[in-house]
Amino acid sequence: MKKRIFAAMAAILAICANEAVADEKPKELLASLKLADLSIEELMEYEVTTVSKEPEPLFKAAASIYVITRDDIMRSGVTSLPEALRLAPGLQVSRIDGSKWAIGIRGLAGRFSNKLLVLQDGRTLYNSTFSGVYWNVNEIMLEDIERIEVIRGAGATLWGSNAVNGVINIITKSAKDTTGALISASAGSFERASAAVRYGAKTGDSGAIRMYGKYFYRESIQPLSGQDYEGYSNDWRTGFRGDWSLSGKNSVTLQGDVYDSRSGSGLYSGSNILGKWVKKLSETSDVSLQLYYDHSESSKRINKNQNDYFEKNDKIDIEFQHSFSPFKRQKIVWGSGIRFTSDSLPANSSTYNPIFLPASKDQHLFSAFLQDSIDIINDRLTLIIGSRIEHQDIIGWDIQPTARISYTPNRFHTIWGAVSRSVRTPSRAETSISAVVDFIPPTTEVRIFGNNRVSPEIVVSYETGYRVAPINTLYFDSVFFYNDYSRLIGLSAGAPTQTLMPINSATTSNGHTKGVELSANWKPENFARFKMLYSYIDESFSSKESLAADSSITYTNTTPRNQWSMLGSFDLPQNLYLDLWVRYVDSIGKLNVDDYATFDARIAWRPIKNLEISLVGQNLVEANHQEYGTDIFGNSPAQVPRSVYGKVIWEF
Repeated sequence: MKKRIFAAMAAILAICANEAVADEKPKELLASLKLADLSIEELMEYEVTTVSKEPEPLFKAAASIYVITRDDIMRSGVTSLPEALRLAPGLQVSRIDGSKWAIGIRGLAGRFSNKLLVLQDGRTLYNSTFSGVYWNVNEIMLEDIERIEVIRGAGATLWGSNAVNGVINIITKSAKDTTGALISASAGSFERASAAVRYGAKTGDSGAIRMYGKYFYRESIQPLSGQDYEGYSNDWRTGFRGDWSLSGKNSVTLQGDVYDSRSGSGLYSGSNILGKWVKKLSETSDVSLQLYYDHSESSKRINKNQNDYFEKNDKIDIEFQHSFSPFKRQKIVWGSGIRFTSDSLPANSSTYNPIFLPASKDQHLFSAFLQDSIDIINDRLTLIIGSRIEHQDIIGWDIQPTARISYTPNRFHTIWGAVSRSVRTPSRAETSISAVVDFIPPTTEVRIFGNNRVSPEIVVSYETGYRVAPINTLYFDSVFFYNDYSRLIGLSAGAPTQTLMPINSATTSNGHTKGVELSANWKPENFARFKMLYSYIDESFSSKESLAADSSITYTNTTPRNQWSMLGSFDLPQNLYLDLWVRYVDSIGKLNVDDYATFDARIAWRPIKNLEISLVGQNLVEANHQEYGTDIFGNSPAQVPRSVYGKVIWEF
């Protein structure tokens, strides 16, 4: 059946490509849609910053980097940041329920994917309590995203520990590019209601500032168990950003957000503020200083009069960076940073809810990094070596080196390779938690205990890739990888007593993953563009423990072996725009998740300048499907429904 579905979808794409007429496009709805007009050759020269913390051409980067553009996000019809990440190869993005996601790169994805570092404009979204990202509280305004740079593979040398399997860097637009007003609103069957307002203005001749507000309500998803469930999301957030160019080649950015979210029985709130100063010393040298403060709170609502679980985190981060060229063919980037975190976690709790010992803890992280890029053959062969040194209160000192090489024999071919060592530090839960998870009749309590002596996880990554543009309308990127994991943190059974069965955090597992990731960008005509993605992964892990909870908490073997997708975008006559997106995800046997296919369709109309009206259908193949399974955190698998919504964007 699925083969027939795919054949029908391919036919639709072909018909649209043949019948579309090249029409003179109206002026862009938003200035940030410029990437849609780039030729393949121009896209190859597009600069990225996440690989080396310095601008460099995408085509020559010595890493498996993929850019999700502003145009990709808007034309795909996605309504949240996790959905947008499906536009990159090698990512597993599985919806658990209406507010929770399992997201990972190259395997080991779960509710708290602890080997993936997520940044927004240099501020880490990584939560140190459970080692992961609370995706439901990062519902940023999609219209403000400039691009998302996704590194599949190690990025610890520049970005630090926990950047083990990848780095997701969300880069928002400068306030100078968002002057004027923008209003967007949507309503639908699952995405019930959403509204966002943004206003930006110049501040003198050298700067600009914008303010925004966003609200959305997303319906809950019925669990497979059929039980009543309050997995809906109700979220509002507001914030600002200002950018100024000062005298003496100085630039300053100041931005911040405040949010409040309810996801079922969970209550979340927080705020952050970030400042960054950059001074250009010369054409080949600059320095920057970044400082941010992040505060977050969350609680689990048992009933209207009681919050049984309460978590509070505060983070202060300072980072200095300097880049310079001591010689014509050499570029050095170095820097150092200090991070201070303070938390307040439950000290008393009812049965089946965790406590932490101690309940409050301050932690410090000191880091320094150096990366040297040398052009051995000018604009052809580049060698990159570097390392980061970190000291953390939990594990002490650690080193995370990398060596990369890139060879570009001509402007149409790039071959690169890399070897890196990365570290994933234990979370607060893994070192300090105490939680009852079950009872063995008549009186034996099964309790998980943290271990403050647990060792950090280590990953050695091997990668190689090849990029080619055989013709001026086609761009192809392939990556092969092998990751060797040791000392994965899981759960080990202790010596039982008559009343207690202890399960302790411990290093239990070793293993490896290997695979391939392919992507292609084809623009046969000015009015048509196709993006095709494919990834394959093979996982092999072994544990000295036989506990089912051990493999559950390490998220081993929870990744679909095959994933592929194709997105076709067409500019039709009469200011109409059609986007079709087909995805296939393989089964996950360990989680009892069957393979599934999805088909999304979006039609948009721009009747006048800067006004767009669109209708989007998502998951149109089946009435519902399952994407993830039950894990140790009690997340119940849910049925992701078919949905339809309409949206209006007006910029003035």
